[in-house]
Amino acid sequence: MPVLLGIKEFSPDHVHFIVSKESKNKITQIRSFIFEVGFSENICDPFDFFSVRAACEKILNKLDQNDEIKINLTGGTKVMVLAAQSLILERKLNGFYINLDGTLLNLPSYNSQKLSCELSINEFFEISGHKLHRYKALSDYFIDDFKAIDEIATFSVNYDKLILLINSKIRKNYDNLYKIPLYGKLELDKSTKFIWKDKSIMVDFNGKEIFKISSPNVRSLFFHAAWWELIVAREISKWSKAKELLLQCKLPFKTDAKTIKNEIDILVNLGSKLIFVECKSGLVKSEDINKLKIVNEIYGGIISKSLLVCRFKPTPTIIEKCKELNIDVFYCNLNRIEVNPLNKLITTLEELEKRLII
Repeated sequence: MPVLLGIKEFSPDHVHFIVSKESKNKITQIRSFIFEVGFSENICDPFDFFSVRAACEKILNKLDQNDEIKINLTGGTKVMVLAAQSLILERKLNGFYINLDGTLLNLPSYNSQKLSCELSINEFFEISGHKLHRYKALSDYFIDDFKAIDEIATFSVNYDKLILLINSKIRKNYDNLYKIPLYGKLELDKSTKFIWKDKSIMVDFNGKEIFKISSPNVRSLFFHAAWWELIVAREISKWSKAKELLLQCKLPFKTDAKTIKNEIDILVNLGSKLIFVECKSGLVKSEDINKLKIVNEIYGGIISKSLLVCRFKPTPTIIEKCKELNIDVFYCNLNRIEVNPLNKLITTLEELEKRLII
């Protein structure tokens, strides 16, 4: 990533890669981003000072004296950095190092400046050899969808036992939620009925309608608990540092682009850092935490953090496991009335962002 950031920051006409035999194949992951830039590969022994220096000198000796040269010291072994820095000092060249805080250190002046370039979410994934299969943005939802999620949130607080009963009945009758018919009715008890159509859902109690929502995405919002994801995403969208925000991200296998390997509820791009958000409107299971950890390791690495956002406080064992796996936890206090139970979420994100490195 620091290699790509350096290229994007300075927009060079040509890039000379100094590589080892083992790392040369990784350049192919960058080529798609620099198809308009000329490049060459130069192999050296990354642990031999003079081998690295000779590779650099061979390049420098072919360049025009009027060419502007910058050497990116961020990647490679320590020996490679030392060899390149020796040439910077000896030949009075310019170099740079991309710091962990998103700034760039210029050499030999050692002046620091903030990086102006940013990476998109697609670039983050493609540079690591992955691709997003499909996803949604907040703009994909309609006004009625947002009205619906607020209605569901109110209903889940006022009728918490009833919504648990509805979910239990649905899962008992349909082991695959994607096979729920367009129209249906469930008898919850002698006095309560749960009725749904393709774009509406309602609850009838003794002939009185106590809950009704209508929206284009009502089935996904209610049956698949996407309502909580959308509520959380809407709150995160208020955060000024969120450059991109995607929901329901589907990630396929590298060897089978049609089969989904992993899913991410919400993905937040800060420009040079990623935050993976798992949303749980109900019980948090140990496998949910394992999944979040695996997703972070595979697709984010050290430039990412994971956040679990729950409606209810998780069990002590789940909190302990999250702490051990370096997963942050945010939960709402629904035992007391709040204007917005997520009003402290951005504060949590700010604190999390400060601990992120690139």
